[in-house]
Amino acid sequence: MKSALELAMERANASLGDQKIQLTAQQKEAIEEVKRTYQAKLAEQEIALQAKLNDMDLQADPRHRAEAHRQVEQELNRLRETYNAERDAKIQAIRDDQSA
Repeated sequence: MKSALELAMERANASLGDQKIQLTAQQKEAIEEVKRTYQAKLAEQEIALQAKLNDMDLQADPRHRAEAHRQVEQELNRLRETYNAERDAKIQAIRDDQSA
């Protein structure tokens, strides 16, 4: 079974024709490491925010719980966007580095 990276590379290569994208083994490993790192960062934040939600559920006035949940979800969405942007920028930098 092909990874998402391999499938994306095939699609990109098909659209480029003769100008195929070739990643070295080092670049592929570096990309996978970046993905693992950002997946771990996001998981860590999700755990922390879930703990925050649990604390709020115990302490917050029931009328304010929905608002608290909405705020935590918004915070999590902002973190996802930030981490995904950082991850994508690092991956693109690895892809652009032809000396690797």
